[in-house]
Amino acid sequence: MVTPMPSPRAVCVSRDLGVRRVVGEALAGAGVAVEHHDAVPPELRDLALLVVDRATREGAGARLREPGLPPVVVVADDLDDDGLITLMLETAVSHLVEDPADRDLGITSEKLVTGDLFGLEKYVAGAAIGERAVACDADKRAAMDEVCAWAEARGARRPVVHRLASVVDELLMNALRESRRALLRWAADGQAIAISVGDGAGRIQRRDVIDNVRRARAERGRPLDTDAGAGIGLYLVLANVASLIVNIEPGRRTEVVCLFDIAAPGRRAVPRRARSLHVFQTAS
Repeated sequence: MVTPMPSPRAVCVSRDLGVRRVVGEALAGAGVAVEHHDAVPPELRDLALLVVDRATREGAGARLREPGLPPVVVVADDLDDDGLITLMLETAVSHLVEDPADRDLGITSEKLVTGDLFGLEKYVAGAAIGERAVACDADKRAAMDEVCAWAEARGARRPVVHRLASVVDELLMNALRESRRALLRWAADGQAIAISVGDGAGRIQRRDVIDNVRRARAERGRPLDTDAGAGIGLYLVLANVASLIVNIEPGRRTEVVCLFDIAAPGRRAVPRRARSLHVFQTAS
């Protein structure tokens, strides 16, 4: 008789019963067993991940800066908070889900547990995927036209198509700075449009992304100095997407995935800024 493998374990630290409930449901859906605590417990070994809310993050002090922590996912928080950005810069914390009820949380948990990081399919499961290789400006223009026509055919409203075009343009431009070839992919389901741009360089680092988030907030719309290997036009991207996900295999490849809400009539088509931010990096 084969003994079943135990489920990966996570700890959720929140005093908010609503947060506990939705986090528990999301992680259970990813096959993760969840323990709930009012404060960060003293023993965190053998955990697949640690989920904390804003109140916990603000009250945890040095606990979230200790070495050897499991991956930390912050929920019910936002990128406008200087304390969160500082924590991300000073530690390995690189996951924010503003609304724990977003499906990002379950997908993020599964990626962290399995180590399977790449692919926009994870965010639009079962959807047909389009893709186009891009190697020059002419390719880039053709790719942007194809994606925008596809989005319009799916009924995306004009503001969403405009933002989609801006983000695709920015990401392809920066990918081609890093590599001779980029791969644009796109798909949609009933909730979101997903696009990804991948390159074969893998030069950007986790801290580069977080630092550019900080700079983007400070600049508030002024152009960023996007040095090679570090800049991906994050002010523009963060201002136009619902979720930003960066998958990095250092020295080999980078994949940037952006999610755009498909809003029902009468509802806001795009958020005022990204609600979720994730930087995944494989072990060197």
